Amino acid sequence: MKPVRQHLSGTVVKEEAFGSEAYFDMLNLRKRILRDPLNIQWTEEEMSWEEKERHFGCAVKGRTVACLVIRSLGNGVVKLRQMAVAMDFQGAGWGRHLIRGVEQTLREELISIIELHARDTALGFYEKLGFTREGETFLEVNIPHWKMSKRIT
Repeated sequence: MKPVRQHLSGTVVKEEAFGSEAYFDMLNLRKRILRDPLNIQWTEEEMSWEEKERHFGCAVKGRTVACLVIRSLGNGVVKLRQMAVAMDFQGAGWGRHLIRGVEQTLREELISIIELHARDTALGFYEKLGFTREGETFLEVNIPHWKMSKRIT
């Protein structure tokens, strides 16, 4: 599938409220891209975190095309989780655009470090954005992941 190439500069990265229509669009995108291929469902514990986390996304003509979740770890550190880009928008810069927008928001809030667990298949993507590996590979949701982090201030 050819990635959708639209002008990114006018696309706003927005934080959406838990429970809003945009939130449910992002939840659905995360399910389709991250969960369905692995045939896994959210646990009650995972869903209980949703209201406490921050939800960011990009939309094109009302359609959510990229999203991610930010969880505060305290002391100026956050964890980036559940990043997803719609299949027909992958490879066209949407993920990079989303992360850059979220980084700017977090920087303004004096957040200094972003941590994440990258799937083995996404390692290069995050490295190009300045994230560095920490430690060894480990299994999460039964697939290889790497702990990564980036100082943003």
